[in-house]
Amino acid sequence: MKKAIILAIGNELVEGIIVDTNSKYIANKLLDFGYKTLMTKTLPDNLNLIVDEFKDSLKKADLVITTGGLGPTEDDLTREAISLALEKKLIYDSALGEKIIKKAKEYYKKVPEIVKKQAYVIEGAQVIENPVGTAPGQVIKIKDKTVIILPGPPAELYPIFESALEKLEKDEPLYTRRIKTIGIPEAVLVDEYKNIIYSNKDITVATMASYKTGVELRFTGKISLKDEIDTIVNKLIEKISDFVYSLDDKDIEEVIFEKLNSLGKTVSFAESCTGGLSSSRFVDVPGVSKVFKGSVVAYSNEIKERVLNVKKETLNNFGAVSEECVIEMAKGVANLFSTDYSVSISGIAGPTGGTKEKPVGTVWICAYDRNSDKYITEKHIFKGNRETIRFKSSLYAFNLLRRIII
Repeated sequence: MKKAIILAIGNELVEGIIVDTNSKYIANKLLDFGYKTLMTKTLPDNLNLIVDEFKDSLKKADLVITTGGLGPTEDDLTREAISLALEKKLIYDSALGEKIIKKAKEYYKKVPEIVKKQAYVIEGAQVIENPVGTAPGQVIKIKDKTVIILPGPPAELYPIFESALEKLEKDEPLYTRRIKTIGIPEAVLVDEYKNIIYSNKDITVATMASYKTGVELRFTGKISLKDEIDTIVNKLIEKISDFVYSLDDKDIEEVIFEKLNSLGKTVSFAESCTGGLSSSRFVDVPGVSKVFKGSVVAYSNEIKERVLNVKKETLNNFGAVSEECVIEMAKGVANLFSTDYSVSISGIAGPTGGTKEKPVGTVWICAYDRNSDKYITEKHIFKGNRETIRFKSSLYAFNLLRRIII
């Protein structure tokens, strides 16, 4: 199995101004070519650091890919760093320079001289022209290893990388299966089912826990191990089926949408502590208007009463964070929007507002089937800060909705 390392370069990445989405895209594409990504690293625009990390990566991997740092400004140092690391010259390609200037004129009335910097090519590299922007990519072969240098903007990186893949020596493709779960802690999942999960040493296992998406298990191996991977996944699903919500890359919101859409059913939300977070996540799914009628953010007791028809006696006797309240919220919003299903959330996201009886993180959720007048409720005491509690509340609400639908 060939190994790859991805170096994402740019101060804006290190400082968290821009999120690195390129590395995930590249790593997924490489699986089809038989390359397992050993690691991805984010580096600042620092010449010496890039040189050192590149040298180290080239020792460990068959393929090193860099993204970013190919622009015309002084802090764009990727070309310079790699030429130093490989002890190869940077050569100005005049024909390429003319093409870059011509393209730059499409964007600027006056083309600055610094754009020519992008026409410097590392000795022995093959240039891959940029169909979108001005910074070209480069592919360098060093004995049995390959280096691919890509620009940072995704719109430019994607087409250049697709062209670079055609020049890559293909190994046996890799096969990957995913299991996405909600409601079973990562440590419990791995400990209780380790004999199944780690039953084949030739299959790479990755576990990922997120308060936004739950716990994911990923099994990867050569395509020749497909049957073995499928067997492991199927055995595991038999044991944990109640917790599994997806067997591919889909998030819980997409799973809910597809299920409702296939049934021709509709849904509405009543949110308190999540403040519309669940609705926002749901409308990120393309086509969701086919199933989603709307939501009510009932943050105050007044709105719970007046809009969702929660009884004053319920609020006085049990409080807003109670099973009784979320049941009435779920029924109220389903009746308000005339939807087949609904989900309601009410809790204490903190950092203040908790009591001994109802500490910060206490959340009640209800999923309601209006057609059969049946509901499911859950109480959770989530740990973490305000954001974590709100996202966990939303995640578990979607999962409760999934359970009542199926």
